[in-house]
Amino acid sequence: MRQGLLRVPLTSLAPGLVPLSPEVARYVSRVHRLREGERFLAFDPERALEAEALLVGSGKGPSAARIDVVRAASLVPRRAVTLIQCVGKGDKLDAVIRDATELGATRVVAALSARCVARPQGDRGGRWRRVAVEAARQCGRGDAPRIEGPLPLTEVLEALDGEAAVCLDPRAERSLGTWLGGMLGDAGGRRGIALLVGPEGGLSEEEMDACSSAGFVRVRLGRFTLRTETVCAAALGALLALDDDAQERADAVG
Repeated sequence: MRQGLLRVPLTSLAPGLVPLSPEVARYVSRVHRLREGERFLAFDPERALEAEALLVGSGKGPSAARIDVVRAASLVPRRAVTLIQCVGKGDKLDAVIRDATELGATRVVAALSARCVARPQGDRGGRWRRVAVEAARQCGRGDAPRIEGPLPLTEVLEALDGEAAVCLDPRAERSLGTWLGGMLGDAGGRRGIALLVGPEGGLSEEEMDACSSAGFVRVRLGRFTLRTETVCAAALGALLALDDDAQERADAVG
């Protein structure tokens, strides 16, 4: 793939002539000033596919893309990472989803806990999906995380499927760094990870006990109490850096 091409999300990516929606056609031709005959990089965030595309159209402007070869996306996360984020006020979850996408989360679950003040109404899932796809486009990622919820926290805890799970708790004795160091150095290699972040008021003791019963390890992130929307970037950033470091060491040995 040539570097520097405009990246455009397209669903149902396949060889041949792919129609562009009016929104996508307007985006490439009016926002980015691409003309017929110019190329861009199309990617399918649902199936982690990508392809060089040639912009074609009628006399009224670009309306389709001609695609020859479709291949697996070159940049996707190496590890399955689930972020369980208790819903915060306003548009905080938009920012969390954007950060989580850029930092390699493969699944984001919006959870409703006892101290959640906000209770999202309407089709927030569609909006959150658009936020994730746009973040993937901007950061060069070839897929986008699966977005779920909002769901009751108890239901989310029951649905875990073998991930190594941690709950962020500023009062915990064990640090996230210590836990990650041990887990990433484990012979388990590519085991999935789940991170749970509470709302503005934190999780109740009953919810903390439920997390422990579900197999979550309580860990702290530094000495300070972070805002709920800040924890995602800090925790996933640490995971990404340590995981890359562990992979480099494994590659050097191998």
